[in-house]
Amino acid sequence: MSLRDAIADASRRVDCYGEDIASMEIRTRYALVDPILQALGWNIFDPSQVRIEHETTNQSNPHRVDYALFSEGKPVIIVEAKMLPAERLAYYRSIREERKQKVKESWRDFRDEKEIQKPAHPDMREYLAQHEDQVRTYTKQLQMESGYAVWTDGAYWRIDEIDAPGSLVHLHTVNILIESTDRCEEVLGILRCRRNG
Repeated sequence: MSLRDAIADASRRVDCYGEDIASMEIRTRYALVDPILQALGWNIFDPSQVRIEHETTNQSNPHRVDYALFSEGKPVIIVEAKMLPAERLAYYRSIREERKQKVKESWRDFRDEKEIQKPAHPDMREYLAQHEDQVRTYTKQLQMESGYAVWTDGAYWRIDEIDAPGSLVHLHTVNILIESTDRCEEVLGILRCRRNG
């Protein structure tokens, strides 16, 4: 399945089953995150590529990263997935409804990302800020000198570049429910699996 199709399917799933998906993190991961990762070329069933709940250390109380994506035996992307709470789901839907109404009123297409003034629920930004240290710890313990760190609730995706263990540089945010498919493809395409052979 193409990334474009996976994005469209995720949006349809939220429209049809949003409340059920939003009720648990595992459902968010299964219905929204896993299909996007697969469309990016990552085989989520192959532990040499994708390790779910990957332990970052061998300590008695190890940290676990939701997804560690590997290339040539080394982690290159970590993904921290969180539940899509009902209040964020309602917020995303309200933005989509506002846009539909504007389109009806003016016959303009408001899907261009320039028209989106609220790409993330404010609570999501605050939540991500609170958990940056957690992700920095993961990159240190995995000794990642490069690659990407990703936070997502299945709809909103934040991508940071790792430029040294524990050092993150913010690159992009995108919301697959409210931004244009072209922009979503462009941003998420950074995470494509680039395995040779």
